Amino acid sequence: MVGVLISMKVALTRHSATGPKATWMLTGALIGLTVAAGTISVATFEYGQPTALMDLLGVVLAIWMFGWMLGPAWTGQPVLRASHFSLEPVPRGRLAVGLLAAAFVGVGALVSLVAFASLVVFGARLGVVASVVVAVPAMLLQLVLVVLLARVTAWIFGAMARSRTGAVITGLITAAMLVVAQSGWLVFIAVDSVLATGFSPEVSRVLRALPSSWGLLAVEAASRSDWRMVAISLGGLVVLLGLLVLLWSWMLGSEGLSRTVVRGTADKRATARTATGAVYLKELRTWRRDALRVQNLVVAPAFAILTALLPLLFDSTSFLPFAGALAALMAAATCGNLYGQDGTALWLTLMTPGTERADVRGRQLAWLTFVAPISIALTVAGTLLHGDQAMWPWALAAVLATLGAGSGLIMTVGVDQLVPGPDPHKSKDSPLDHGDVTGQGFVMMLMVTALALPAVGTTVAGSMLGIPALLWGGVGVAVVTGLLYFWWLGRSASKHLAERASDLLYLMRSGKEQQARVTEGASVLKTMPRHRRALLWACFFIGCIALFPQGLVPLAMKVTGEIAPVWFLALHLPDVWQWPTIAIMIALGVLAFVIAGGIYLTETRAMRAKLAAAQAEREEHNGNKEPVPA
Repeated sequence: MVGVLISMKVALTRHSATGPKATWMLTGALIGLTVAAGTISVATFEYGQPTALMDLLGVVLAIWMFGWMLGPAWTGQPVLRASHFSLEPVPRGRLAVGLLAAAFVGVGALVSLVAFASLVVFGARLGVVASVVVAVPAMLLQLVLVVLLARVTAWIFGAMARSRTGAVITGLITAAMLVVAQSGWLVFIAVDSVLATGFSPEVSRVLRALPSSWGLLAVEAASRSDWRMVAISLGGLVVLLGLLVLLWSWMLGSEGLSRTVVRGTADKRATARTATGAVYLKELRTWRRDALRVQNLVVAPAFAILTALLPLLFDSTSFLPFAGALAALMAAATCGNLYGQDGTALWLTLMTPGTERADVRGRQLAWLTFVAPISIALTVAGTLLHGDQAMWPWALAAVLATLGAGSGLIMTVGVDQLVPGPDPHKSKDSPLDHGDVTGQGFVMMLMVTALALPAVGTTVAGSMLGIPALLWGGVGVAVVTGLLYFWWLGRSASKHLAERASDLLYLMRSGKEQQARVTEGASVLKTMPRHRRALLWACFFIGCIALFPQGLVPLAMKVTGEIAPVWFLALHLPDVWQWPTIAIMIALGVLAFVIAGGIYLTETRAMRAKLAAAQAEREEHNGNKEPVPA
């Protein structure tokens, strides 16, 4: 049974690792091996306090464990699932062992094994052969532990995938992952102080109580010949693994938590007298009930709150007043694919001509109904906590302009750059299974920021010129431009929807972009291969982060002398390394933009060549036609 499942996993992996997916798998493997090498390097750090290195390794190993546990919420179920064998007469325990063995076939397990080799390096540093010997089974048990935890949590997240509770949890995890991705390097700032003094006794006890540190405790105990502690640590891991196998075996045969439960009925008191009102009420119910919509609503404020609170680690409250604007910006970025999320339900609008305007307006109003109160509440709370009354015009101008721009762009971008996804009744367990909206999210963020510049620029001008009326005038500009964006962009979206509704419906039905149809007026971004487009957007994102917040902003601070380290990496380093780091960040940002520009230009030339070849073929075909005799 084990051999059969392993062979199936190898075959599935081999056949699926083609084209763009193979590129992403290779990229992920390289990134993972780099992180694993960094984990091993942690075990080589010099330390001034005896327990400091164990504390730091405990943190790193805990991050690996929680990464495996939280990964299924983002990546979804594995390719080989228990549901595939639901009709086979296989005992659950036997199936669980076979699936567990198959789970080790993959890049993730290999990368994690390399990372857990840090236990062997740590044992070698202790200078006792017994520590190295104990580190080998500890490393293997650690790998089995994280794989089992991943399978158990994958089942739990899969069971909750269609519930609103599961959507909230997934949204919080997604927000935390985004914050860590943009600011996770701040952890390394504290490495020097941790190595010198270690964590507090309370934190150390919590770290060592986690199962991720039990192997580490066994290695350290072996260096002291404390074989009782070695037996307790490794034996505890074995017992925990046995319990997890039993739990997983029960889960594979349990259907209780996987049932879809639908709660709530239509509010009979809520009626609509207009088409726009009907769409508005329908959208309100959808936002409350659809798991993916709930997840998008949770991601935005959670991301804004975590991002605004992060500078408090450096005693800075400068981002608190703008938490609401950041929430509105993220809500626009995550909600820009409303038609794609609804799937083929667009045929209802298509079959009722003339309802496009009402559909767009109703969706805009529903989005504002949920996003605006949260954003304004965060703005008020953040500004009050900040304490500086002078920040009110800044905060209000930013949040109102962002809300107005977002309410218009979610429909314009949603129609123009629709990403097909499964119908709601076929919803999957992971955000990645609903269509890759990464590029669309970046477009939304950039365009919303650009449209908010007139209001924010007015406030900046009033502050620089010392004119209070102009300073508060930015709030008025935000209101006027926000209403203009709502009306004008919504009107444009309704026109495009009426013109392209049939094409959009075909796109959502087929689930594939018509990349082969290169015609006059076709967009380069839409005709290029998906993996090339993803690489372009990744380079663009890296360029934006490296060049502006990590390069040019620290450069301006160094030149002006007004230095506030906050989350600028270079400013947290010793003086001798600050200028080289700034130079590297600027060079990295420029290089990323150059690569993105090169990809765009290459694809533009390729599309022009295809158009020219098609035109030449048509002309040759027309020239070879013989005249029809009279």
